[in-house]
Amino acid sequence: MLNNIEFDLWADGYDKTVGISDEENTYPFAGYKKVLGFIFQTIMRAENAVVLDIGFGTGTLTTKLYERGCSIYGQDFSSRMIALASEKMPNAHLYQGDFSKGLVEPLRNFRYDCDTRRCTDWCMYL
Repeated sequence: MLNNIEFDLWADGYDKTVGISDEENTYPFAGYKKVLGFIFQTIMRAENAVVLDIGFGTGTLTTKLYERGCSIYGQDFSSRMIALASEKMPNAHLYQGDFSKGLVEPLRNFRYDCDTRRCTDWCMYL
């Protein structure tokens, strides 16, 4: 599994790498756009949903939700990924922390309409 420093180094090219893997239908991101599309459609059934995204990366999915009125809360362990996502979603509540150790304090004991963890499954095997 990659650590936070490796994700920091990958962050600026992350979206391009994921896109190529998905387009070429290769490991580890084959089918990524289809999965994100399904998650997006599901969440959009709830108007102005409050979304928790664990492992949001550069904010590919969460930015689309944010732009459509969802309140975004998230945790990622890459400070560079958080910086990139924050540029796209300046009012989102994004925190740094290792999800294998649980949620960071500001995200605990809060009620969310939706909880996405799609990247955590992929990243566990990188």
